[in-house]
Amino acid sequence: MTRTEILGRESSRLRKLGHKGCAYIGKVVSYPAGRYEEVGEMFMDIVFPHCILVLGKRGSGKSYTLGVIAEEFGFLQSKYRDRISVIMVDTMSVFHSLKKENNITEEIRKLPTFANLQARGFPDYSRIFMPKSTIEKVREMGRDIAFDNILQLSIKDIEIYDWLSLFNLTPTEPAGVLIARAIDKLRSEKSVFGFQDIFEEIKIQFGDEYLKEGVINLFRMVENIGIFGEVGTPMEEIVRGGQLSILDMGYIGHVSGFDIRNLVVGIISRKLLLERTLHTTVEMQAEASLTPSAGKNIMRKTLPMVYMMLDEAHLFIPRDRKTLSSTPLIDWINLGRHSGLSLLMATQSPSSIDPHVLGQSDLVIAHNISSADDIEALNRIQQTYMKGSRDLRTLVSSMDYLPGLAVIFDDRTRKVEMCRIRPRCSLHLGMDASAIPLSERMGLRSTHEVGVSTRKKRPASEIIKDLQRISD
Repeated sequence: MTRTEILGRESSRLRKLGHKGCAYIGKVVSYPAGRYEEVGEMFMDIVFPHCILVLGKRGSGKSYTLGVIAEEFGFLQSKYRDRISVIMVDTMSVFHSLKKENNITEEIRKLPTFANLQARGFPDYSRIFMPKSTIEKVREMGRDIAFDNILQLSIKDIEIYDWLSLFNLTPTEPAGVLIARAIDKLRSEKSVFGFQDIFEEIKIQFGDEYLKEGVINLFRMVENIGIFGEVGTPMEEIVRGGQLSILDMGYIGHVSGFDIRNLVVGIISRKLLLERTLHTTVEMQAEASLTPSAGKNIMRKTLPMVYMMLDEAHLFIPRDRKTLSSTPLIDWINLGRHSGLSLLMATQSPSSIDPHVLGQSDLVIAHNISSADDIEALNRIQQTYMKGSRDLRTLVSSMDYLPGLAVIFDDRTRKVEMCRIRPRCSLHLGMDASAIPLSERMGLRSTHEVGVSTRKKRPASEIIKDLQRISD
């Protein structure tokens, strides 16, 4: 192999830094004379802010790729790693296994061929945050579950408009007015309050008793989820330099039509945007000798850059509606480069995600997709340097279906590259459910083992011609 590709890093930074602070994600793929060949090493910048989108239909390797990138943060030199906090929003409870080393035979065998990697877990780097209600449900089943900390947010962090949006109410209808009055009074009078305080305040508000009981029932449903309380998990525990925080939301989802996951992500995103914007402003003023001594003391509290990883991103920032997390996440996309906030999102349905995400992503990793709507959505993200919309659609929809193979569009370097994502060092649990026990499936062919597709494939020579036409 002779080529080294570094994606997401402009030529000026590349000359100064080389591949410092980069993730090794796999091998550069080419098709000389129409034959598959791995011709170099593929790296990706992860120490500057980015908006990264991973696409592909179910089973194409999106979650696997997120896991690979999460591992690479753990491989960074400590002087870089300790300045970055990684938050993984785990909607399927499949990233716990980052703590455990890979034990799938075929993947272990392939690892040394990718930069001489070895199987290993990241138990000290990864911390699992889990809602109290999830832990209790598992224990009621007579089982136990591994976690490092409770995931709980303070009720006071939920704004009035959050409650109204969550319950699909307007501020002018009776239930909305009642909630706004009660929450506003509690927020003005108490530094902390819980659900019982909300119930009592609603009861003493002026209004119909039947209406009050109905509103209290709405809050009881949220209370039963067990993720909100008088005091939340300190943000410093979740957002910590040199740490991957796995927020397990696999069991909270929708409650009577209310998507609690969006509320949680919205609250965290909003708080971090405010804190990182202030921190960056003070930091830059200090570097320019504009900050008085009092301001310099603020800098003693280090607030790391943040990478937030969202699996199933279309749930949080959909195309057809606003959610409680939509606006904060779009703010991250628009303002995060200055504030040190990055998003790494994965979705099996690019046509279902907000077009703003598609248009502003500077790195797009596209695994195999086939839906006409999704292909058209991917086509819309091409930049002016990617010529020929028909060629782009043909390339992505018809490329060889080798698990782990992806086309990467890089807006920073103006490149389109084909990459074979490396195997995981840690264990991947995002595999298909099966009646065959996991222990019996370990020896089966790895999802990242080079193999022959069972479907009719387009000739590789045609694929590489398409790739070259787009890059020209």
